[in-house]
Amino acid sequence: MLGLPGSVWLRLAEEAGLTVVAEAFADRAYTPEGTTVSRREPNAVLHDPEVVAARCVRLATRGEIEAVDGTVIAVQAGSVCVHGDSPGAVQMASAVRRGLEEVGVQITPFVDVAQP
Repeated sequence: MLGLPGSVWLRLAEEAGLTVVAEAFADRAYTPEGTTVSRREPNAVLHDPEVVAARCVRLATRGEIEAVDGTVIAVQAGSVCVHGDSPGAVQMASAVRRGLEEVGVQITPFVDVAQP
């Protein structure tokens, strides 16, 4: 099961014996509380592939992401999602992969990330 780090959803899934993977969103803005900004709000969805890639590198290497107000929040995630319905999603996903590989982050299937 995929879900936001620290979410009730992931806790309940884990308690039920399911394999869980905390997921971060590459192309979404975050609140200081660690939730995603509502899509009804301006700038909730990020579009610049290089900005998105840099955020993902920071997330993968330092376990943190910058919230909309500049707050740095800790996020431990085993998966990064690029929404396929975002304009430029393929370019963003390619930039994220390239950025992660350039700093030596190994990209692996979930079976290598999560253990029941």
